[in-house]
Amino acid sequence: MPLSCEYTWSETNETVTISVPLKGVSHKKVDISTTPNILKINYKPFLLDLNLFQEIVEDKSKAVFKDGVLNICLEKKEYQLWGQLCFVGSKGEIRVRREESLKLHDAQTRQHMEMAATRKVDEERIMLRQQMSLEEKERQRMDAMKKLEKKNAEEEMFAAFRKIKDDFVDNSQDYLPPPIRKSVHATFRHTPRLFKTPLRESTKKQEEEFIIKNRSRLRENALLADVDISNVDPIWLQSKGDEFYQRGDIGSAINAYSEALKADNTMVEILISRASCFLDLREAEPCITDCLAALMLLDNLIVTRFENDEEKSLRKQLLAKIGMAYCLNTEHDKALEKFHSMLQLDENDKDAHQNILYLKTLIEVIALKKEADRNFSVGNLQQAKDDYNKAEKLDPFHIQVLMNRAACHLAMLDPAACADDCTNALDLLSQGKPKSDSSACVLGAVLFPAPRTIRKWQVILLCRRAMAKELTGDFQEALGDLDQAKSIARNVDDVDVNAITKDIDDLKAKMNSLSRRK
Repeated sequence: MPLSCEYTWSETNETVTISVPLKGVSHKKVDISTTPNILKINYKPFLLDLNLFQEIVEDKSKAVFKDGVLNICLEKKEYQLWGQLCFVGSKGEIRVRREESLKLHDAQTRQHMEMAATRKVDEERIMLRQQMSLEEKERQRMDAMKKLEKKNAEEEMFAAFRKIKDDFVDNSQDYLPPPIRKSVHATFRHTPRLFKTPLRESTKKQEEEFIIKNRSRLRENALLADVDISNVDPIWLQSKGDEFYQRGDIGSAINAYSEALKADNTMVEILISRASCFLDLREAEPCITDCLAALMLLDNLIVTRFENDEEKSLRKQLLAKIGMAYCLNTEHDKALEKFHSMLQLDENDKDAHQNILYLKTLIEVIALKKEADRNFSVGNLQQAKDDYNKAEKLDPFHIQVLMNRAACHLAMLDPAACADDCTNALDLLSQGKPKSDSSACVLGAVLFPAPRTIRKWQVILLCRRAMAKELTGDFQEALGDLDQAKSIARNVDDVDVNAITKDIDDLKAKMNSLSRRK
């Protein structure tokens, strides 16, 4: 617990002075705090806490340390003698007086802090304005210096020009122009380059590798001379054709392969590649021609160019392509003969077995479809439906069977079955070619209708399904099918768009008539 220290005091009308002997304590360790009614002095282990008789002015009070004595001079708020230093009263009155004094001290402290902050902002603003003023004066001084320097430089330049002009006028009579230079014919050669394309660092390594790998062929075809590689080297043309084929540019690939064959018509691989292109375009006759030419070359070049396994693989590829081309021409017997020839080369060839199985099923389905079409044409609808059902069981993915059976259902006034067949056929058309690595599916992909035929069949199926929906009273869906058919028919040459438009108008008129009746 702190001890109370000794002190003496004296007063005048204006001030009250309190003297406290510090008794060997440094003035640096003394803590003094004041409020309007309180004086507190703290230095360990002593504490002096005085509740003053009247209020003082804190800002004008001061403390002086001299000869070991702390003298505190407090300026009175009201000029009068107190007669006593401390306030005398009950504990409650002293407590209330202390609290009010502390609140007043805190308010004054906050006010002083706000005034200090405001004063700081004002001082910073004044300093900023002064700095800006100085910078503006410095800028104006620099601009004036620049203008002066520019003016002096211009005057010097104009003076120099005038002097040169005067000297030229004085010496113009003695001036002779220099003689005309003699013409010289200069010749130069470009760096020889094999490839007729700009030299690039990104392709330099590939070009060097190509030249190294094909050095013998390049010399045979005189490519090391000034000859365009794209017109002479079949290997380079073949690689370009392969690149076009991989990008799906079948027409450019055929052109590249044809140019390669003009340079060397003994390239079996190029004939096979071009035959594949014709097969993708469903051009059966050119495909068969290339395949037969390649087989003839294999008969002549087998000893000198190919190993037995390689020759057998090439023959099987060619026979498969010929068989598929015959299928495109609906010459199924010749196609079966070629697929059986594949089995003679390799009786365990799974591709050949799958081709034969697929083709036999297809032949049977086509026969049933023809019989069903004949019965449908003569009005034997039930027999036609039975034949279509048999064909559909053999091959559920035969689109023409589904299309014709849908027509048969519509003629038999079975619109629901007709709509189902049309929907299934449209789904098959939208799925596109079968995607599989098996030859059977490759054969199915080759026989899949061309894009032009697909669009035509879609129009037929949509119109047929619209008729079925109209019979069931589903006019809104029927109208949607007709609108879709009209949109597709714009890209089909042999479809009457006006007829579809007329069907749409008739259906809308019918719908309006029914709505008015209701």
